[in-house]
Formats: sequence, structure tokens, C-alpha cells
Amino acid sequence: MRVSDFQPALFKRFSHVLKADKLHHAFLFSGGFGAMEMALWLAQSRFCRDLQAGLPCGNCRECRLVLENDFTDLHIVRPEAQTIKTQQIRELLVTFSQSGFEGSRQVVIIDGAEKLHVNAANALLKSIEEPESEIYIFLLTASENMVLDTIKSRTQVINFPSQSLIIQNVLEQNGSLKTDAMIISNIVSDMDDAKTLAKDSQFLDGIKTVKKFSTMLVDSRSDAFLQAASLALCFKDKKSQGLAFKLLAIFLTKACQPQLVAQVFTAQKYWRANVNFQSCIEKISLA
Repeated sequence: MRVSDFQPALFKRFSHVLKADKLHHAFLFSGGFGAMEMALWLAQSRFCRDLQAGLPCGNCRECRLVLENDFTDLHIVRPEAQTIKTQQIRELLVTFSQSGFEGSRQVVIIDGAEKLHVNAANALLKSIEEPESEIYIFLLTASENMVLDTIKSRTQVINFPSQSLIIQNVLEQNGSLKTDAMIISNIVSDMDDAKTLAKDSQFLDGIKTVKKFSTMLVDSRSDAFLQAASLALCFKDKKSQGLAFKLLAIFLTKACQPQLVAQVFTAQKYWRANVNFQSCIEKISLA
């Protein structure tokens, strides 16, 4: 899919910006869905040798290398062991102090901006405020509320809606059941993540387990307590456990159980504070 398919309204908005040659140097893309695709497309616009009315052609050497994440003056920073470390940013700052290898411009994409270590974020601030050369910085996050205010105040914040209907349609076209596609589209904001989950038989079985647990919460708390262990066996890693909480909130919302939904959110807070997942699930059934 093209970036115009992921976020048509934002694509139109940025097309006007590029045609007017008014692209800001620092953005925070919040929401996730299509954010990387948009950042790469905008990066292409900075390096393209055959711009079409200000828009990247997508076919030249530079455009192709950017899409392959293999262009010398494009720097993509991702977390190492769940954190973007200060050393990663310091190495980036050394690059900032120089002009690009192939031209005067450089583009930086920081994927997972909420995972910037505080010292790393502070080291980045000056470059966002006063770039030493022609640098464009795109910070991507699925959790804007976890990004430091000092970063947000120095960037243009662009919200990327989840476009769950697009995800659902793609999953159905790829062979997913409508119910599975609908549920997955409501808990992820990234197309690649959605496709991965749709092919994960263990996760699809986990959806059924969460649904069974939510029904038990409504009908019999004692049965739900006993079911918590089965739920923990289905969702063993941190990422899948986070999705389990989302699934549970969805099923309980559909069952018109606002008090239980509130308990899910409370349990999730304990889990984020590193309380054992099964203990948090049991806490919901005991509330």
C-alpha cells in the first residue's frame, strides 16, 4: 500500500506543504498507523532528484534507497533493549555537526520516541531547536503522553488516526475471518503488526480465551479467577500481555460492563509497574 492509502487526509496536507516547499524541520508523529511510511515519503522528498511538483518521484536511485533504509544521509534510530540510549543520540549528534555525504541535507527518523532515555532526549533538544545544518527530524510514537513535554513543545505534533477499517479490510482480503480482522484492527495501529497477529494461531486462540474470561467475569467471578492461569499461559511476553488488556477492555465494553472495564485499566497500571501479569488478571476477578 502507498502512503496515500494509509493516511489520505495527511497525505493531501503534506502534499500542499511540499509543493509550497514549507516543510518544517522537526515533527512528532503520534499514533503509529502509517507514520513510518509518511516519514520515509517525506525523506524521499528531501533527496529526490526528479521531484514532480515538489513530490518525490519514487523511482530515482535516491527514492529507492530511502525506501530500503539504505541511503547514506538517512538515519533511523530504534530502541536497543527497550530504550533509545544516550550514546545512540550522541553518535547522531556527531553526524549532525557535519554536512550530508551526498548533499547538504540529512534526515533522522527516531522510531519509538517515547523510549528515549531522559538524557538522550535532553541531548537531542538543542539539535531540534537550533540544527547546525539542514536536518529534518521525524519522531514517531504510539504513546504521545509518554514523550517528554520539552520534546513535544519543540516539534510540530501530527496525529495519525488508527484507520482501523483499512486494517480490517486488508486482513479480510488476506484471508482472515471478519471477527478476527475486526478485533485485531482495534488493538494495533501498525499494518505489519496486524498481519503478523492475523497469522499467529496462538494469538488467535488467545482471543477466544480472553473472550471466555470476560464472559466469566460477568457470570461467575470465582470461575474467572480459576481461568486467569490459562490466560497467563496464552500471553507470556510483555507485548502480547499489553494486547490482552486491550482485548479484555473491548469485550467488556461490548458487554456493557463499565465498572469491570475500569478494573481492567487499574490492573493494567499495576502490570505496567511490573506486577506479575497473572496476579493482575486475578485482581480483576477479585475486585
